[in-house]
Amino acid sequence: MKDVVKKYNRTASFYNRRYREIQENKYKKMINFSVKGKMLDIGCGTGLLYDFLKYDSYIGIDLSLEMLKKGKFANKILADCEFLPFKDCIFDFVFSFTVLQNLPSYRMISETYRVLKRGGIFVLTTLKKTYEEDLIETFKIFELIDRRDCDEDIGFVLKKAF
Repeated sequence: MKDVVKKYNRTASFYNRRYREIQENKYKKMINFSVKGKMLDIGCGTGLLYDFLKYDSYIGIDLSLEMLKKGKFANKILADCEFLPFKDCIFDFVFSFTVLQNLPSYRMISETYRVLKRGGIFVLTTLKKTYEEDLIETFKIFELIDRRDCDEDIGFVLKKAF
């Protein structure tokens, strides 16, 4: 994980210029519903999702302090998404765009389940080139609502049913 943090700390100064359009295209493909309630952005980086949604009840977490410093949003937390620093069942929505392939395990998925309210929505994308079918097995704790193509990513919309 230290290598991932170093990489994102180094790219923070030009991340928005290089990736804004790519990320916004993913947001448009994955978020075709109304977002209401408390929202968590896992791997928020510079806050591109916040810029896209302009959503008040937004909390972003990231491992890269330099990326967080570039973000123009108030609620940012330096944290590891495999050990979310939140109580159980507090978020209505959790988003994670192009983060999973940087993690050593799928623990983020069970952590997301833990912090989502019943009926909460989890939107996740990961790079197609690193996607493995065993990921679907970890989703069984959720109800799979949709699976979408997002250019370089594959995306999933999941619901916490219980």
